[in-house]
Amino acid sequence: MARLAAKVTPTETERENPQLEIVKSGGTLVKLENNIQMAVAVQKPRDESIILRDALHELDLYPSMAKEAIYNKPVGKDDSGQQKYAEGLSIRAAESIANRWNNSSYGVEIVGEDEDFATIAAIFLDYEKNTRHVAMQRVSKFYKTRQGQVQRIAPDRFDLVLKANSSKNLREIILRSLPAGLKKEYETKARGILKKEPIAAQRTAMLERLGDAGISEAELEAWKKKPVKDWRREEILEALGILNAIRDGEITSKRFLGTTRNRNPRRKRKLPA
Repeated sequence: MARLAAKVTPTETERENPQLEIVKSGGTLVKLENNIQMAVAVQKPRDESIILRDALHELDLYPSMAKEAIYNKPVGKDDSGQQKYAEGLSIRAAESIANRWNNSSYGVEIVGEDEDFATIAAIFLDYEKNTRHVAMQRVSKFYKTRQGQVQRIAPDRFDLVLKANSSKNLREIILRSLPAGLKKEYETKARGILKKEPIAAQRTAMLERLGDAGISEAELEAWKKKPVKDWRREEILEALGILNAIRDGEITSKRFLGTTRNRNPRRKRKLPA
């Protein structure tokens, strides 16, 4: 059983600054909670076979989750000029699996901030193995315009920037902490479900999902240089995976589409007076 810390009389500095005492008390509570969870982990260790079974069964119960699970991030081109992708699981899939990985916890929060940067930390704790993984990132409050000027990000916009970077770091730390086999089995099943769907219905659903994200059919056709009606299943899944990467904050729609927005045939041009 975990032992409670002895009561400590606040110092003069702590009385002058109550926040210091709150932080100190919070650290004691976190340590106590961790000790309790580690004790529970020893008594009730996880069963990986059950976790795998339940994770895969989730896709049987909710097959629409398969569209949310796949992830494709463009990572440059090969020697022949073909686009290369980093494939894997999205943040939604990562969190779903992590919630079944008992005797563990994960989260992300701001751990520091000044006038120019905010520092975020994503952490995954495994109480059973007594291990932890941490990913920290400094997020700038500035951006560079197309003209090369450095501008401060508006506070409300910076909240969205922090949210995107937090999601990206949380996905990274969860997937780094989970077994490779578990992740691979889940991804394989998700892609298998998607390959069984009628391709015409899949095209329609893809256009709706990407349209909700502000990406038009014309822009998709400019990206692939052919009509969507002629896309193969692999190209549809590629677009769905990239959409999830956009939602995870790994890539922007601007970077995904490149210069296709400038060639959008549906965009009306204002005629000269």
